[in-house]
Amino acid sequence: MLEGGYPVRRTIHLSMATFVVAVALCAGPASAADMTVVLADDSPAAMDFVAHLRSVDAASLRLTQSRIDTLDLAQLASLTDEANADSIARGLRRSPDTDSRQAPRSSLGVLVGVGARAARALAERPGREPILLALLGRVDFEILRTLPQLRSGERAVGVLLIDPPPALQLTLITALLPNARRIGVISTPEAEPLLKSLRAAAQSSRRTWMINAARAPSSQDLASALQTVLPTSDLLLILPDPIGATPTASLALLQAAAVANVPAFAANESMVRAGALAALVPGSAQLARQAHVLGQRLLHAQPGPPVVETAARFDVRTNPHVARRLGVALPSDAELAAGLVPPD
Repeated sequence: MLEGGYPVRRTIHLSMATFVVAVALCAGPASAADMTVVLADDSPAAMDFVAHLRSVDAASLRLTQSRIDTLDLAQLASLTDEANADSIARGLRRSPDTDSRQAPRSSLGVLVGVGARAARALAERPGREPILLALLGRVDFEILRTLPQLRSGERAVGVLLIDPPPALQLTLITALLPNARRIGVISTPEAEPLLKSLRAAAQSSRRTWMINAARAPSSQDLASALQTVLPTSDLLLILPDPIGATPTASLALLQAAAVANVPAFAANESMVRAGALAALVPGSAQLARQAHVLGQRLLHAQPGPPVVETAARFDVRTNPHVARRLGVALPSDAELAAGLVPPD
């Protein structure tokens, strides 16, 4: 979120999407995609995920004969229902007197929404194609799961979450700050599920942790919340909630932690570059492999409640400059990642 846009990459993405649609105009049912990736933007994280997903697909092509296409939100909006999805994707129009019962099955395969905006667009879209909501944070998913379309169980739904398990975060904190016990947290009301999970992980840990939490419903509440939390905390844990996902708010947290000489553990890699000590980030290649496997399962799955998975592997990102300023001995990122033990 802290990184700016890349208009050149957007131009490339749109031209590629146009190319995909042009190919689809001439394609027959035999070339139906196993996956159609829906992108709300061309952020580096989204484009990296798609690139790895294509690599995974290419490696398995001899066995699955699959293909991955892409759509943007405008193209997705033109696909109004499953009955005409196939014809619209090939640039055809259905005749008013066409019998909908004879409509071909969608050539889109599993629809994969990358990020919160694309995931919401898929969740709200009528139809019965299987959908995979990828690169979602838990806060975003908790909001989406209340939608009637996801609660109806009328389609196969997969969810791939990218937030690190709290127990894994505690393991990383212990590795870098062995004497730390007091964890400061600034949260929004939407982050209550995250805070509840963090408290549960702390209670289950062999160490004695104290969670110092303060609410900041809006950016105007940040200063007072920080004044409450920082003086009684050994570190600041920035949750992947609306605060951690907003550049100005997350930067305010990092600056306050730096002034107080309190280490900050971040919600993403860009925040580490901006001044956090460390963060757990899901590997793009691993996410792509996991999404590919889940997508293949959804192709043959029966409709029902969402199948929710968390990223199976997390990498460690650290900031050596911040570590030196704080006097923290810093192993390599690879050594830290190797020492992480997944929670039971």
